[in-house]
Amino acid sequence: MRGAVFRAAAASVAALGASLALSAADTTTIQVFLLERPVGQETYTLEEDASRVLLGSNLDFVDRGGRVQLTSSLRLDSDLTPEHFIAKGKTYRFVDVDLDVDVSARTARVRSLGTDVRVPLPPRFFLARAYAPFAAQALLVRYWEKHGKPAHLAVAPGAPTRDVRIEFRGTDTVRTGGREQQLSRYMIDGLVWGRETLWLDTEKRFAAVATRVHILPLEAVRDDLRDALPELQAIAVSDRMADLASMASSTPAIADGTFALVGARLRDGTDGPAIEDAAVVIKDGRIVDAGPRGRVQLPKGARTIQAAGKTIVPGLWDMHGHVSQIEWAPAYLAAGVTTVRDMGGERRFLTAFRDALAEHRGVGPQLLLAGLVDGGGPDAFGTTIATDANAGGEIVDAYHAQGFKQMKLYGRMTADLVSAIAARAHEQGMTVTGHIPTGLSVQEAVEAGMDHIAHLPIRGEAGTPAVEQLIAFLARHRTAVDPTQAWNELLGRSTTTAVATFEPGILAAPDPLALNYGSVRNDASAAAVRDRQQRSLAIVKALHDAGVVVVAGTDGALPGHSLLREIELYAQAGFTPAAALAAATTASASAMRMLDDVGTIAPGKRADLLILDADPAAAVSNIRKGRWVVAGGRMYDCSKLWRAAGFTP
Repeated sequence: MRGAVFRAAAASVAALGASLALSAADTTTIQVFLLERPVGQETYTLEEDASRVLLGSNLDFVDRGGRVQLTSSLRLDSDLTPEHFIAKGKTYRFVDVDLDVDVSARTARVRSLGTDVRVPLPPRFFLARAYAPFAAQALLVRYWEKHGKPAHLAVAPGAPTRDVRIEFRGTDTVRTGGREQQLSRYMIDGLVWGRETLWLDTEKRFAAVATRVHILPLEAVRDDLRDALPELQAIAVSDRMADLASMASSTPAIADGTFALVGARLRDGTDGPAIEDAAVVIKDGRIVDAGPRGRVQLPKGARTIQAAGKTIVPGLWDMHGHVSQIEWAPAYLAAGVTTVRDMGGERRFLTAFRDALAEHRGVGPQLLLAGLVDGGGPDAFGTTIATDANAGGEIVDAYHAQGFKQMKLYGRMTADLVSAIAARAHEQGMTVTGHIPTGLSVQEAVEAGMDHIAHLPIRGEAGTPAVEQLIAFLARHRTAVDPTQAWNELLGRSTTTAVATFEPGILAAPDPLALNYGSVRNDASAAAVRDRQQRSLAIVKALHDAGVVVVAGTDGALPGHSLLREIELYAQAGFTPAAALAAATTASASAMRMLDDVGTIAPGKRADLLILDADPAAAVSNIRKGRWVVAGGRMYDCSKLWRAAGFTP
């Protein structure tokens, strides 16, 4: 059925293209890369004359065995003002697009996934849905330049439009095909969530882009420039690190060095009772003392920050992140997340991002990296592929040399490969996490050496003998599990259930993220979805009750907010508020063998704290009421961090 629907949609767009007399002689091919792996292409046809510009495009790539197709057509008038835009298909595995935008008299009629609204347009605007079609990004920049390079440009659809910012960043010379080519480099902010880098050639044609498919890194490069992609990627990373430093200067700490928080209720992450009217003293990134104000000696002359009526808890962890862009850094901190385990992305960006944050060349959490590796085959994920045991050991050594803390295994691994990689990782002092390979059972993967498990690969009902036996097995092996329940809830919701009914953070999200999650289409009823979620949460509770280490992770989902939702879901499953919070603090730190340094609030530990306006022990949803966050001894205002990430506080 889905194939028939897509063919019908493609036919309608093709008919529009035919009616616009697009010339096949002008067809260009763009190669598409996901996590640096070639996955498909966009072919487009561009025709221009004195009265109009016509673009027809077909994007087609495969992501881990799932096909992503988007057929689109864009018509512009002589000054590049958009008149009509159609896009049908998908821009990611779960992001459905069925869009028709028609402009008349400064009004856009936007028909999308069954909705039909009219949107007023400002004098300067453009039409775009996401990163694709890639060729349309070149037209966007040409429009921006032709119309005076406005500081902000309205783009429809949005809510009702969204704000896009474009900057010219310089000229890069690359050598490919035996000759040098000059490319103009631009930063575009807001077409997708956050910043991307676009290159145009000297004729203002699309050359390349470093962007994202939802939250995963995606690159596209014109066929004749493919050899220059590694160089262009390096330039894009350098650009982003400069942006990260700029973001830090515009979002300064409100306290650092030596200071004290006094008067708050302290929940230090241990089993002890809350401490009323507490004081926490911080110096040079570390906790000097924490306890009742009457006992704690405040350093002479130190800055004192009054926190009466607030509750202090340890900084939170996300144990399943994918931080493919710099905007994750302030988004995480805004939610109180001070440590993130990244579970696979592009190594060049991740190591640069980690080091910049560690060296205070940016504002963000402590970043721990898990090195992604997969087995062979056309459906493999990423470019780090282990073909045999020797190759697996070499891959571990390479990741270890770059400071990665863990190995992350993906789905195409054999038992022999898992064993070889795990053995070498353990020799190097690294742990092993990841997906259960498709050819292995949970027990086989754990016995082969996996220390942690991503997602919740347990089928069946809590309380049945088979599930009880598996849970007991995981408990005996001290296996940590990050169930990513907020991710499952966000993607598995019924179309009849608004995201905001369970995730209020969507109302504050940047338009590109809100559009993506709002376009998820599932056939299941709300009752069926609720029943499925309750079964999953019952298994999570059974894991916890059996002593299995449950750690909070999101797989990305809605930045920052989904980690808070994960904690709420654990409470919904039956965890006490303290246990739900521990999954995102002490349990995570313990699983990463870092509890001696972080995870609780105690003298000598890294100063990672979240200061809330209300106590999560009274209502776990109070975890969303962050006022300030302290990361490595630097204190920030949460609302300013949300703004830096593009969210509404």
